[in-house]
Amino acid sequence: MKKIIAISAFSCVLGAPLWAESAAPLCSAYTTEKSDWSCFCPQKAAPGSVWGSGPYTADSNICTAARHAGVITETGGMVRLTTVAGQASYSGSEANGVITRDWGSFAQSISFPKPSASALAACTTLPTGTEAQSCYCPGDASKKRDVWGTGPYTADSNICAAAFHAGVIGAAGGEVRVLRVPGLPSYSGSRAGGVTTGDWGAYAHSIVFDRNGG
Repeated sequence: MKKIIAISAFSCVLGAPLWAESAAPLCSAYTTEKSDWSCFCPQKAAPGSVWGSGPYTADSNICTAARHAGVITETGGMVRLTTVAGQASYSGSEANGVITRDWGSFAQSISFPKPSASALAACTTLPTGTEAQSCYCPGDASKKRDVWGTGPYTADSNICAAAFHAGVIGAAGGEVRVLRVPGLPSYSGSRAGGVTTGDWGAYAHSIVFDRNGG
């Protein structure tokens, strides 16, 4: 029989931006006492058992479930989730390299709300003269855009395609903060995150992603 893990309460950081990792509690400290909260999954967090395909049973491993849902990748990151009503049954599936299991009735569930673009403009390329920008990437469709380099990227690269390549967002998309940095004499392309980037020569400016602060 499935064992329910006893979990302690923690101080939750609600409404934290995607890059506010240092202030957030670890997702391993999960508690169902909060209905809407944010936590942090470290890079290559240890995998755990997950039941369902969204919603998931409330005792599922948060970081593994978040990878299945496509809200983070192996690089980890901030996760926002809600505690919702239990289901009569849960169906497992395979997604984003994670296999989840079937389960019957369970009292509570967790769900990962999709980020809202309402407060941010959609990402395109970094505007000329702008040193930093926060914007929103809608999802997988934005992988099919031009990008050069492997981080840093040329400043005229599509921000979302570069963000997927860099692993700062998962399949569901999300908020990113991009910074302008000095250009390089050359850029080497590679494949990561479902995105193939191109080689390029010298370029005046580059972009990188702010993972730590706003």
